[in-house]
Amino acid sequence: MTKLKSEFMVSRQKNKLDKKMRKTKGKFVVVDGLDGVGKGVFIDTFVEEAKKDGKKVFDVHQYWEQFGLYPHSQILIEQKVDVILTSEPTFVGIGKILREEFISNEGDIYSAQAIAETYALDRRILYENLLIPMLEAGIDVYQSRSFSSSLVYQHQSSIDEGNPFSIKEIMEIPGNRFCYQHPFDHLVIPTIADAQEALRRAESREKDDNCRFENLEFQLKIKDRFEDQNFKSVFEEVGTEITYLDAGQTLEYSKQQARDFYAKNLK
Repeated sequence: MTKLKSEFMVSRQKNKLDKKMRKTKGKFVVVDGLDGVGKGVFIDTFVEEAKKDGKKVFDVHQYWEQFGLYPHSQILIEQKVDVILTSEPTFVGIGKILREEFISNEGDIYSAQAIAETYALDRRILYENLLIPMLEAGIDVYQSRSFSSSLVYQHQSSIDEGNPFSIKEIMEIPGNRFCYQHPFDHLVIPTIADAQEALRRAESREKDDNCRFENLEFQLKIKDRFEDQNFKSVFEEVGTEITYLDAGQTLEYSKQQARDFYAKNLK
Protein backbone atom coordinates (compact mmCIF):
# COMPACT_ATOMS: atom_id res chain seq x y z
CA MET A 1 0.00 0.00 0.00
CA THR A 2 1.42 3.40 -0.99
CA LYS A 3 1.92 6.13 1.57
CA LEU A 4 -0.78 8.25 -0.07
CA LYS A 5 -3.24 5.35 -0.15
CA SER A 6 -2.48 4.64 3.51
CA GLU A 7 -3.21 8.25 4.42
CA PHE A 8 -6.45 8.10 2.42
CA MET A 9 -7.51 5.05 4.42
CA VAL A 10 -6.64 6.71 7.73
CA SER A 11 -8.68 9.74 6.67
CA ARG A 12 -11.60 7.52 5.74
CA GLN A 13 -11.49 5.73 9.09
CA LYS A 14 -11.30 9.06 10.90
CA ASN A 15 -14.30 10.28 8.91
CA LYS A 16 -16.30 7.25 10.01
CA LEU A 17 -15.29 7.75 13.63
CA ASP A 18 -16.39 11.38 13.40
CA LYS A 19 -19.89 10.52 12.13
CA LYS A 20 -21.40 10.81 15.61
CA MET A 21 -19.84 14.27 15.96
CA ARG A 22 -21.05 15.56 12.61
CA LYS A 23 -24.32 16.84 14.09
CA THR A 24 -22.32 19.43 16.04
CA LYS A 25 -20.06 20.28 13.10
CA GLY A 26 -20.93 22.39 10.12
CA LYS A 27 -21.76 20.83 6.78
CA PHE A 28 -19.23 21.35 4.02
CA VAL A 29 -20.81 21.50 0.56
CA VAL A 30 -18.76 22.06 -2.59
CA VAL A 31 -20.35 22.73 -5.98
CA ASP A 32 -18.10 22.03 -8.96
CA GLY A 33 -18.29 21.44 -12.69
CA LEU A 34 -17.75 22.98 -16.10
CA ASP A 35 -17.41 26.72 -16.57
CA GLY A 36 -20.84 28.23 -17.12
CA VAL A 37 -22.72 25.11 -16.12
CA GLY A 38 -24.68 26.97 -13.46
CA LYS A 39 -22.83 26.40 -10.19
CA GLY A 40 -23.93 29.82 -9.01
CA VAL A 41 -27.61 29.00 -9.58
CA PHE A 42 -27.39 26.02 -7.25
CA ILE A 43 -25.42 27.85 -4.56
CA ASP A 44 -27.71 30.89 -4.73
CA THR A 45 -30.71 28.62 -4.30
CA PHE A 46 -29.11 26.95 -1.27
CA VAL A 47 -28.67 30.45 0.17
CA GLU A 48 -32.29 31.39 -0.55
CA GLU A 49 -33.51 28.28 1.23
CA ALA A 50 -31.16 28.85 4.16
CA LYS A 51 -32.47 32.38 4.60
CA LYS A 52 -36.05 31.10 4.46
CA ASP A 53 -35.07 28.87 7.38
CA GLY A 54 -33.92 31.94 9.27
CA LYS A 55 -30.24 31.19 8.92
CA LYS A 56 -27.71 34.01 9.00
CA VAL A 57 -25.56 33.87 5.84
CA PHE A 58 -22.19 35.60 5.51
CA ASP A 59 -20.79 36.11 1.99
CA VAL A 60 -17.00 36.03 2.30
CA HIS A 61 -16.63 37.37 -1.26
CA GLN A 62 -18.10 40.72 -0.23
CA TYR A 63 -15.63 40.93 2.66
CA TRP A 64 -12.72 40.04 0.39
CA GLU A 65 -13.79 42.72 -2.09
CA GLN A 66 -14.23 45.41 0.56
CA PHE A 67 -11.23 44.74 2.79
CA GLY A 68 -8.84 42.59 0.75
CA LEU A 69 -8.27 40.10 3.56
CA TYR A 70 -9.90 37.26 5.47
CA PRO A 71 -12.64 37.93 8.02
CA HIS A 72 -11.65 36.88 11.52
CA SER A 73 -13.21 33.50 12.21
CA GLN A 74 -13.83 34.22 15.88
CA ILE A 75 -15.84 37.33 15.04
CA LEU A 76 -18.07 35.32 12.70
CA ILE A 77 -18.57 32.76 15.43
CA GLU A 78 -19.48 35.47 17.93
CA GLN A 79 -21.91 36.98 15.41
CA LYS A 80 -23.67 33.61 15.31
CA VAL A 81 -23.32 33.17 11.57
CA ASP A 82 -24.96 29.95 10.36
CA VAL A 83 -23.57 29.70 6.81
CA ILE A 84 -20.59 31.17 4.95
CA LEU A 85 -20.12 31.41 1.19
CA THR A 86 -16.65 30.91 -0.28
CA SER A 87 -14.99 29.95 -3.54
CA GLU A 88 -11.67 28.90 -5.03
CA PRO A 89 -9.42 30.38 -5.99
CA THR A 90 -9.91 33.05 -3.36
CA PHE A 91 -9.85 36.75 -4.16
CA VAL A 92 -7.05 37.70 -1.77
CA GLY A 93 -3.35 36.91 -1.45
CA ILE A 94 -2.29 33.88 -3.47
CA GLY A 95 -5.80 33.49 -4.88
CA LYS A 96 -5.75 37.02 -6.30
CA ILE A 97 -2.41 36.30 -7.98
CA LEU A 98 -3.81 33.08 -9.39
CA ARG A 99 -6.76 34.87 -10.93
CA GLU A 100 -4.81 37.81 -12.30
CA GLU A 101 -1.63 36.06 -13.44
CA PHE A 102 -1.66 32.24 -13.44
CA ILE A 103 -4.99 31.53 -15.13
CA SER A 104 -5.80 34.87 -16.74
CA ASN A 105 -5.89 35.17 -20.52
CA GLU A 106 -3.51 38.13 -20.14
CA GLY A 107 -1.06 36.40 -17.79
CA ASP A 108 2.10 34.47 -18.60
CA ILE A 109 1.91 30.76 -19.35
CA TYR A 110 2.57 28.50 -16.36
CA SER A 111 2.78 24.73 -16.25
CA ALA A 112 -0.14 22.67 -14.98
CA GLN A 113 2.01 21.57 -12.05
CA ALA A 114 2.88 25.15 -11.08
CA ILE A 115 -0.80 26.12 -11.25
CA ALA A 116 -1.86 23.07 -9.22
CA GLU A 117 0.73 23.82 -6.54
CA THR A 118 -0.35 27.46 -6.34
CA TYR A 119 -4.01 26.46 -6.07
CA ALA A 120 -3.10 24.03 -3.29
CA LEU A 121 -1.32 26.75 -1.32
CA ASP A 122 -4.25 29.16 -1.69
CA ARG A 123 -6.56 26.32 -0.66
CA ARG A 124 -4.63 25.46 2.49
CA ILE A 125 -4.61 29.11 3.58
CA LEU A 126 -8.38 29.23 3.07
CA TYR A 127 -8.89 26.04 5.08
CA GLU A 128 -6.66 27.07 7.97
CA ASN A 129 -7.83 30.67 8.16
CA LEU A 130 -11.53 30.11 7.73
CA LEU A 131 -13.05 26.78 6.73
CA ILE A 132 -11.78 24.57 9.53
CA PRO A 133 -12.65 27.03 12.34
CA MET A 134 -16.10 27.58 10.83
CA LEU A 135 -16.89 23.90 10.42
CA GLU A 136 -15.64 23.06 13.91
CA ALA A 137 -17.88 25.81 15.28
CA GLY A 138 -20.93 24.25 13.63
CA ILE A 139 -21.12 26.74 10.77
CA ASP A 140 -22.01 25.40 7.32
CA VAL A 141 -19.84 26.17 4.29
CA TYR A 142 -21.24 26.48 0.77
CA GLN A 143 -18.30 26.70 -1.64
CA SER A 144 -17.76 26.95 -5.37
CA ARG A 145 -14.89 24.69 -6.49
CA SER A 146 -12.08 23.05 -4.53
CA PHE A 147 -9.35 20.52 -5.28
CA SER A 148 -12.03 18.66 -7.20
CA SER A 149 -11.38 21.25 -9.94
CA SER A 150 -7.63 20.65 -9.85
CA LEU A 151 -8.20 16.92 -10.34
CA VAL A 152 -9.92 17.76 -13.63
CA TYR A 153 -8.46 21.02 -14.92
CA GLN A 154 -4.78 20.65 -14.03
CA HIS A 155 -4.82 16.96 -14.90
CA GLN A 156 -6.13 17.69 -18.41
CA SER A 157 -3.81 20.69 -18.80
CA SER A 158 -0.80 18.51 -18.03
CA ILE A 159 -1.92 16.03 -20.70
CA ASP A 160 -2.23 18.87 -23.21
CA GLU A 161 1.31 19.95 -22.33
CA GLY A 162 2.63 16.47 -23.04
CA ASN A 163 3.78 16.13 -19.42
CA PRO A 164 0.97 14.18 -17.71
CA PHE A 165 0.45 15.07 -14.05
CA SER A 166 -1.69 12.34 -12.50
CA ILE A 167 -4.57 12.61 -10.05
CA LYS A 168 -2.38 10.86 -7.49
CA GLU A 169 0.40 13.43 -7.97
CA ILE A 170 -2.09 16.28 -7.64
CA MET A 171 -3.35 14.82 -4.37
CA GLU A 172 0.22 14.45 -3.09
CA ILE A 173 0.79 18.23 -3.22
CA PRO A 174 1.11 19.25 0.46
CA GLY A 175 -1.79 21.71 0.40
CA ASN A 176 -4.13 19.16 -1.14
CA ARG A 177 -2.92 16.41 1.17
CA PHE A 178 -3.73 18.65 4.15
CA CYS A 179 -7.17 19.63 2.86
CA TYR A 180 -8.04 16.02 2.11
CA GLN A 181 -7.96 15.36 5.84
CA HIS A 182 -11.02 17.65 6.11
CA PRO A 183 -13.37 16.08 3.54
CA PHE A 184 -16.48 17.63 2.07
CA ASP A 185 -19.78 16.26 3.31
CA HIS A 186 -21.24 16.78 -0.15
CA LEU A 187 -19.83 17.35 -3.62
CA VAL A 188 -22.56 18.63 -5.94
CA ILE A 189 -21.81 18.51 -9.67
CA PRO A 190 -24.25 20.15 -12.10
CA THR A 191 -24.00 18.40 -15.47
CA ILE A 192 -24.88 19.45 -19.00
CA ALA A 193 -24.76 17.47 -22.23
CA ASP A 194 -23.79 20.45 -24.38
CA ALA A 195 -20.48 22.04 -23.35
CA GLN A 196 -21.02 24.78 -25.93
CA GLU A 197 -24.23 25.78 -24.16
CA ALA A 198 -22.32 26.00 -20.88
CA LEU A 199 -19.80 28.35 -22.47
CA ARG A 200 -22.59 30.43 -23.98
CA ARG A 201 -23.98 30.86 -20.48
CA ALA A 202 -20.53 31.78 -19.18
CA GLU A 203 -20.14 34.45 -21.84
CA SER A 204 -23.58 35.94 -21.12
CA ARG A 205 -23.20 36.26 -17.36
CA GLU A 206 -22.22 39.51 -15.69
CA LYS A 207 -19.20 37.95 -13.97
CA ASP A 208 -16.13 37.69 -16.22
CA ASP A 209 -13.35 35.48 -14.85
CA ASN A 210 -11.17 36.12 -17.92
CA CYS A 211 -9.93 32.56 -17.48
CA ARG A 212 -7.89 30.75 -20.12
CA PHE A 213 -9.78 27.50 -19.45
CA GLU A 214 -13.06 28.98 -20.66
CA ASN A 215 -12.87 27.79 -24.25
CA LEU A 216 -14.83 25.10 -26.04
CA GLU A 217 -11.86 22.91 -26.98
CA PHE A 218 -10.76 22.56 -23.36
CA GLN A 219 -14.26 22.22 -21.93
CA LEU A 220 -15.04 19.37 -24.34
CA LYS A 221 -11.97 17.52 -23.09
CA ILE A 222 -12.97 17.75 -19.44
CA LYS A 223 -16.74 17.34 -19.81
CA ASP A 224 -16.76 13.69 -18.75
CA ARG A 225 -13.92 13.82 -16.24
CA PHE A 226 -16.17 14.90 -13.36
CA GLU A 227 -18.00 11.57 -13.74
CA ASP A 228 -14.92 9.39 -14.21
CA GLN A 229 -14.48 6.64 -11.62
CA ASN A 230 -10.90 7.70 -10.87
CA PHE A 231 -12.25 11.12 -9.95
CA LYS A 232 -15.16 9.78 -7.91
CA SER A 233 -13.04 7.30 -5.95
CA VAL A 234 -10.97 10.12 -4.43
CA PHE A 235 -14.08 11.37 -2.63
CA GLU A 236 -15.75 8.03 -2.00
CA GLU A 237 -12.64 6.99 -0.06
CA VAL A 238 -13.39 9.60 2.62
CA GLY A 239 -17.18 9.30 2.65
CA THR A 240 -18.05 12.39 0.61
CA GLU A 241 -21.46 12.03 -1.00
CA ILE A 242 -21.37 12.96 -4.69
CA THR A 243 -24.59 14.21 -6.25
CA TYR A 244 -25.01 14.89 -9.96
CA LEU A 245 -27.77 17.36 -10.87
CA ASP A 246 -29.06 18.11 -14.35
CA ALA A 247 -28.26 21.69 -15.32
CA GLY A 248 -29.18 21.23 -18.97
CA GLN A 249 -32.88 22.03 -18.73
CA THR A 250 -34.69 25.17 -17.56
CA LEU A 251 -33.48 27.56 -14.91
CA GLU A 252 -36.49 26.70 -12.75
CA TYR A 253 -35.72 23.00 -13.06
CA SER A 254 -32.19 23.63 -11.77
CA LYS A 255 -33.54 25.66 -8.87
CA GLN A 256 -36.03 22.96 -7.96
CA GLN A 257 -33.29 20.35 -7.87
CA ALA A 258 -31.28 22.65 -5.62
CA ARG A 259 -34.29 23.13 -3.32
CA ASP A 260 -34.80 19.39 -3.15
CA PHE A 261 -31.13 18.84 -2.35
CA TYR A 262 -31.26 21.48 0.37
CA ALA A 263 -34.38 19.98 1.94
CA LYS A 264 -32.80 16.54 2.03
CA ASN A 265 -29.26 17.42 3.11
CA LEU A 266 -28.93 20.96 4.46
CA LYS A 267 -32.19 21.96 6.10
